[in-house]
Amino acid sequence: MQRHALGMAHRLTADPSTVVDGSVASWHPDLEDRDAAAVSLLLAPLRQTIELSPPPKSRDDTNTASPRRFGRSIRGAVGVVSVVAFVIFVATRRTALVASLGRLGNPRWSWIPVAIALETASMVTFACMQRRLLSAGGNRVGNRPMVATTFAANALSVSVPVAGPELGAAFTFRRFKRQGADTSLAGWSLLVGGFVSAVGAILVLVAGGALSGNVLVTGVAVLVGLAGVAGVVAVRSALSRPALRSRLERPAVWIIGRTATLISHPIDDPHEAIRGCIRRVESLRLSRLEWLKLGALGLANWLADAGVLAVSLLAVGAPVPWHTVLLIYGFATVVGSVGITPGGIGLVEGALCLGLVRSGVPGGQALAAVLLYRLISFWLVTAVGWLVLLYLRLERPARAASIQGAIAS
Repeated sequence: MQRHALGMAHRLTADPSTVVDGSVASWHPDLEDRDAAAVSLLLAPLRQTIELSPPPKSRDDTNTASPRRFGRSIRGAVGVVSVVAFVIFVATRRTALVASLGRLGNPRWSWIPVAIALETASMVTFACMQRRLLSAGGNRVGNRPMVATTFAANALSVSVPVAGPELGAAFTFRRFKRQGADTSLAGWSLLVGGFVSAVGAILVLVAGGALSGNVLVTGVAVLVGLAGVAGVVAVRSALSRPALRSRLERPAVWIIGRTATLISHPIDDPHEAIRGCIRRVESLRLSRLEWLKLGALGLANWLADAGVLAVSLLAVGAPVPWHTVLLIYGFATVVGSVGITPGGIGLVEGALCLGLVRSGVPGGQALAAVLLYRLISFWLVTAVGWLVLLYLRLERPARAASIQGAIAS
């Protein structure tokens, strides 16, 4: 999902890093060339492995793009192998699958509304987090438009092969711009939202490792979290020191200029673009209380989604391994965020089934619970997202026609 920002590191869900151009803008009227270029210039250095438009035919550009094409080929090959392995697994476990589908057809229906409510809460908390980030820059957005943006961007992120996270981030960026945010605020909100969501995922892994007694997972998760926080603090400190900032400006200008050339959207003065962006970002300061609120929303987003897994187990009559469920969920989230398959299809199901079975859940019940969990947290949410996207697409012409009619009258 777009809110699962590990892949969307997704995860924006949810991955704020993106490489887009005019060809991607044609997917949706909310993605225009000018703003797509702005997203590219602001966020493309964070993700160099996806190429959505061919670079100019020069020797240097060809040499630069070759590793990216190779990485994309490897990613696609691993995705094909993963899907084939999942299909073989299903074919060899047909008996257990049939039994699981039988349990899925007769769940304890009283738990289904609870699971749907938890998944809705998960999406809404992510939308609230993004809304607070925009509010920090003086941009007030209503709850309904932000929730609509979250559902629609999530649908794009998990449905489109290879370019899904980038397209979802570009759509979110454009929606933020349409709702009054400037380029720096929109990009800052995407980046900080992804960071906060990633920290929330790490906290879930830390809690899962601690509850299960897995010292290795707990230690690794803590180290990764501390490294991420230290990196953000270091960058923030560097930006506040003029001497160090001037040293960092030169490589940043080179990266931005190179990126602009690769995506065929050159800019006149990269120095001024970077200085303006830095000045705007420096003005966006959050209090400690606000950071705590954002962290709580980011953590609640993950915990609510993990709750859907626990409720799915209860719905099929399976025992819930409370001491390991967070660890299993966190591991499956990390696997799915790699981006090998859209929305982690096949990978998330396999990781969850393996973890639940190893925790003592019978195979048939584990598979039934995982299928129910994915039906609610992935397929249902994605379907709602596409309906919202369709509504947003139809709303623009209807609103334009009503405005023209009012002017004519």
